Amino acid sequence: MLLIVFSTFPSISKAQSSESSAAGETVQPDKAKAYYHYTLGHLYQERGALFQRPELLNQAIDELRLALQYDPASSYLSIELADLYAATGRWRSALQEMEDALSRNPNDKAARRLLGRLYLRLLSSQAPMDLLPRATHRFEQIVQTDPDDIDSYMILAQLYRAGQEDAKAEETLKKALSLQPDSRDANAQLGMYYMELGDYREAARLLEKATSGEPDAQLLATLGYAYSQLRNFDSAVNAYDRAVAADSKNPAFRKAYADALFYNHQYAEAIEQFQAALEANPSDPEPHLRLSQIYRTQNNFDKARESLAKASELDPNNLEIQYNGVLLAESEGKFAEAIRNVENLLSASSQTDPSMYTPQEKANRGIFLEKLGFLYRDQENFEAAETAFGQMRLLGGESAIRAEIRIIETYQESRHYDKALAASEKAHRDHPDNRDLATTYASLLSTLGDVDKAIGVLNPLLKSERADREILLSIAQAHLRAKQFTSARETAIKAAAYSEGDGDLAYDHFLLGSIWEREKQFEKAEEEFRKSLEIDPHSAMALNYLGYMLADLGIHLDEAVQMIRKALETEPQSAAYLDSLGWAYYRLERMDLAEEYLRKAASRMPSDPTIRDHLGDVYYKIGRLQEAQREWKAALLEWSRLPKNEIDPDEVSKIEQKLKEAEVKLAQEPRR
Repeated sequence: MLLIVFSTFPSISKAQSSESSAAGETVQPDKAKAYYHYTLGHLYQERGALFQRPELLNQAIDELRLALQYDPASSYLSIELADLYAATGRWRSALQEMEDALSRNPNDKAARRLLGRLYLRLLSSQAPMDLLPRATHRFEQIVQTDPDDIDSYMILAQLYRAGQEDAKAEETLKKALSLQPDSRDANAQLGMYYMELGDYREAARLLEKATSGEPDAQLLATLGYAYSQLRNFDSAVNAYDRAVAADSKNPAFRKAYADALFYNHQYAEAIEQFQAALEANPSDPEPHLRLSQIYRTQNNFDKARESLAKASELDPNNLEIQYNGVLLAESEGKFAEAIRNVENLLSASSQTDPSMYTPQEKANRGIFLEKLGFLYRDQENFEAAETAFGQMRLLGGESAIRAEIRIIETYQESRHYDKALAASEKAHRDHPDNRDLATTYASLLSTLGDVDKAIGVLNPLLKSERADREILLSIAQAHLRAKQFTSARETAIKAAAYSEGDGDLAYDHFLLGSIWEREKQFEKAEEEFRKSLEIDPHSAMALNYLGYMLADLGIHLDEAVQMIRKALETEPQSAAYLDSLGWAYYRLERMDLAEEYLRKAASRMPSDPTIRDHLGDVYYKIGRLQEAQREWKAALLEWSRLPKNEIDPDEVSKIEQKLKEAEVKLAQEPRR
């Protein structure tokens, strides 16, 4: 059949050769002849594309040009010819054809759309310098002439973006949406613009509208990413689920879906997705790594090590896999192994001259050194921690800023407040516009009792913008340390106005709860903590705080234990959470478990006066009076090492009274 078709081509060519010679000559309009040449051109185009015969495509162009001569007013023929020019890479001819067509028919919206696409296509290549302003001016004229043409607004917005006129692009897209609020393209384009700005809340709102109809896998995946950035993982899971349904063969969508399930604590579903990814590509180490992270989170350390070993076998030089070995050892409480692993990571990539590191290598070393410092600091090996953070400082840039903050924190934790203050003042003086250093300095000042100066450091950084949230939260914390509860609440509410995403909202309620708790308004505190947990049921911070408060009050003790145990699932080595659980068991009269967890807490953080006090109470309760005295004396010593502003006179007085009672009781015991 194909041979028959091609055998007719010579006769066809002869039939139109006489008319082809008239190309360029003025001819009388004749729609029948126009249709004939269009049909012939379409036939050449189909066969040229099918058999990859460029000469047939050239003949197709000639036929369409003849068709236009016989019907010069036809926008349809102009668009067909321009499309064919574009298909054969003759972009400028296509552009000229569309500009001519619009000159003949300025109201032809289909021609406008193609012209816009051609402009944008040419702008992505080596376009003449005048093309962008010419294109922009052309479409500005179009929307002035026809202010209801939404497609032209969309094209104009893209031209503005190409010219880095983002404010005009945003305004133009908003105009398009005012004309057609449900426009998929306008919502998608404006949503993507807000994604680039980092305004994920507005991006998610627009992308939800853009994806409400026929599913678009890429847009749905972008929507999932926006929700993930907002820490709204329920919605992220839903968006990625729809993306995978729309394009089940895209491995990136499936991995992102599995990650969202993991962060949403849907571990069984996440495991299922990562196992499916492994079935599709058994040589990919990433699913093994993610499975290891899930098992680690579940405290299933044997499976975590097994999956991590498989990942390492597939990619032994992968730094992320090796670093997860550090995190796994830390979660298991194997701190010596964790330190050894991170030191191995550092020595394997060490350079004698820090300037020899690439930017990525510097970033990696910054992360590794920071973790090493944390591990040493958690062991109260403050000198080694300071050394690690000092090496981090040599990397410069953002790593150096973080190093300054970690060194200040280390001085503070080791009770060297003068050194902490001197280092913080110098860092703030050297980097007066750095918000992280400013908030660290202000936090230290408020800890030392100079709340007015702390707030004076922070107030100049307020700019009435989204970034103000962190500054306002720091100001609220400063007021809280000074027991200025009303000011703390008012400032926290101001900060909440800038909140985005469930993570921010959950923390807003948590902070209000902690303010009410410090004010001993326990019912109001409980209400705020429960609101926080409604938004984020897995927040270890809120679970622990509410659980400890309930235990301390002696109410809802079984629920308190459940909450604190859930917090410990997230951070199994947290001294604060171990202390809370031990104290809850103490309230339940489970002294065996109380001693177990409080001893673990004291071994993790021996310098915490509250932990030592609690352990003393357990020993006293079970009749080990001398051990109780030892713990209470240690608690008093640790209280005395804190800044005056941090000392709780009531707690100190209670411990002193307990020591006196223990002395009396010991004196009454018969000598052995």
